[in-house]
Amino acid sequence: MRSLLLTLALLFLFRATVSAATLGLDTLNVTTDTTFLQTKPELTWTQKHRKLLLRSSSALLATGLFIASYQHFDRPIHVLSQASRTPLTNNTAKVLQPMGTALPLHATFAAMFTIGALAKRPKMRDAAIVGLGSFYINSLVTDKLKKTFQRHRPSNTSDSQLFDGADGNGTNTSFPSSHTSNAFAAATAIASVYHDSRWVPQLAYGVATLVGLSRINDNKHWASDVLAGAAVGYLTGKATYWGYSHLKGKLSKPKWVVTPTWQSGQAGVNASLRF
Repeated sequence: MRSLLLTLALLFLFRATVSAATLGLDTLNVTTDTTFLQTKPELTWTQKHRKLLLRSSSALLATGLFIASYQHFDRPIHVLSQASRTPLTNNTAKVLQPMGTALPLHATFAAMFTIGALAKRPKMRDAAIVGLGSFYINSLVTDKLKKTFQRHRPSNTSDSQLFDGADGNGTNTSFPSSHTSNAFAAATAIASVYHDSRWVPQLAYGVATLVGLSRINDNKHWASDVLAGAAVGYLTGKATYWGYSHLKGKLSKPKWVVTPTWQSGQAGVNASLRF
C-alpha cells in the first residue's frame, strides 16, 4: 500500500514538473497590476491664460479709472486735496516728491549697483541697470507727451480740461506727471527683477504711489496726470526689463581663446576674443 502511494506521489510530482516546464517561468510569475493611475485634469482656457486675463483686466481698470478721473473726478479730487492739506501732509510730500527726480534716483541706482557688484548680488545689480535704463526711456517718453498735450496745472486754472496742444509756448506741462512716471518706472524695474519676493514689489509700488499723491497734495497735478504718469512709468519699466532680459540671455561673457599654430615650419600662437 505504501509502495502504491509513493508511486502515485512521484507520478504527480513528475506531471507538475512537466507542466511547469511547458508553461514557462513567465507564466507562473504573472501578476495583475491593480494600481489606479489618476490622470491630471486638463486645464481650462481661463486657467491657461490666467496671467493674460489679469493683465488685460488691470489695463482695462486703469484705463477706466483714467477716463473717469478726467471726465468727472479731477476737479472734485483737487478741491478735496487742497481742503485737506495740513502741515503733516505738506512735510510728508516734501520728503516723498524728490524720489521722483533724477538726482535721488541716480544715487539710489548707483548705490544698488555698487553693493550688488561688491557683495556679489546679481539681482541688485540687474535692478540698478534696468532701473537706470527705464528712467532714461521714461524721461524721453514723458517729455514728448508733455510737449504734445501742454496741459495747464491746477495751480494755474480751475479748468481741468484746458490744453494748449503742440502749438503752445511750452510753459504748461502738467500732463503726465513726470515725478510719478519716474517713480513708477523705477518701482517697476525693481519689482520686475525681484518678482519672486513678497515684500519688494509692494514696497516699491507703495513708495511710487505716495510720490504721485504728493504731487496732488502740492497742487502740481490733476489726478488724471498722476494716473497717466503711473501708466507711462509702468510700461517703460516693463519694456526695459523685457529688453534687458532678452539681451542678457543672448550675450555671454567674453573670453580669450588661444590656440597654437604651425605654418611653413614655424610655430606660433593664434588668439581670438569670443563673445
